[in-house]
Amino acid sequence: MEPKYFFTILFLTTFLSFQLSFSSSPPSAQQNKYSTFIKSSCNSTTYPSHCVKYLLPYASAVKTNPLSLVKVALHTTLRSANATLYTVTQLYKTKSITKWEAAVLKDCIGDIKDTMDELKSSIKEISSIPKSKDKHFAISNAQTWTSAAITDENSCLDGFSDRKVNQAIKQKVRNSIVNLARVSSNALYLINHLSV
Repeated sequence: MEPKYFFTILFLTTFLSFQLSFSSSPPSAQQNKYSTFIKSSCNSTTYPSHCVKYLLPYASAVKTNPLSLVKVALHTTLRSANATLYTVTQLYKTKSITKWEAAVLKDCIGDIKDTMDELKSSIKEISSIPKSKDKHFAISNAQTWTSAAITDENSCLDGFSDRKVNQAIKQKVRNSIVNLARVSSNALYLINHLSV
């Protein structure tokens, strides 16, 4: 794993752990309120079960704050992108792959790195909202960056359709990219429905 990605993930994990550990232990009724907020927010997303699975653990940190929910959704998506990058990079390093497979995997690695950069830009835009003079412009930028990330995820999969690639490799990449695309789509939905 490249050092810059390791430190990014380390920072995100520390940040979210910090958020969770310093949030007071709310009473059961309050925790239920937070969980209900996550579930109801996820209910209309494209992939509600994925949304709940990835975001419910952060209910205490999010509370009932839609902006916090979007930030957590984007950070979760970035972590998923990093896991996908790791999976594809490990496949690329496999000695038994063909030249075609290596080329497709290398292209996919580039697409995933682009996705990660775009997600970071989206996080930056969303994080700027509290101090922004033009909150709607920041949201629009976050929508654009997140949409671009989804496009790059799909570009990775497109590379596997035209070339002869081992079915096991295709399936591993596909499973990882599909999962990433689902959490990205949910994050975009939450951004699209963010009112400030």
